[in-house]
Amino acid sequence: IGAHQVIHFRKCIIAAGSHPVHLPFLPKDPRIVDSTGALELRFVPRKMLVIGGGIIGLEMATVYSALGARIDVVEMLDSLMPGPDRDLVKIWKNQNRHRFDDVMLKTRTVAVDARDDGLWARFEGEDAPAEARRYDMILQAAGLRPNGLDIGADKAGIAVSAAGFITVDSRMASNVPH
Repeated sequence: IGAHQVIHFRKCIIAAGSHPVHLPFLPKDPRIVDSTGALELRFVPRKMLVIGGGIIGLEMATVYSALGARIDVVEMLDSLMPGPDRDLVKIWKNQNRHRFDDVMLKTRTVAVDARDDGLWARFEGEDAPAEARRYDMILQAAGLRPNGLDIGADKAGIAVSAAGFITVDSRMASNVPH
């Protein structure tokens, strides 16, 4: 700890990765997991909420559904999976409709109360239910943040944005040669 090590190389690939966004209103509770925690499969919940209708959240929702969980999805935007082609998303939705009890679009989770009998979530938005709903597990899949600042790339002279992205050119090279 605190020791410096010099590493020599001709060329280097920086693969800093990313980490899940943690929503500040969610309590610390082992029944609330991110995508990494969801892979540990400690138990199969009867009822699961997925916060975030992107690819990662829906992929995990599909796995848990196949194992027997009933799934609700809440997404702030007006559609699921905002990146892929809309025609492909439509096909995916039709093929997987049976996996979801409720898909709440233009809706956000505003609070979660962790109790002995479950995780009680409240929602606001266009598709929000009036009452809090109980879940056995919540997957927070509201996005990823880049690790560029976390690895100290800026200390090596590499340009890193305030958001943590390593700045690259059209060849995917950073501002530091090699």
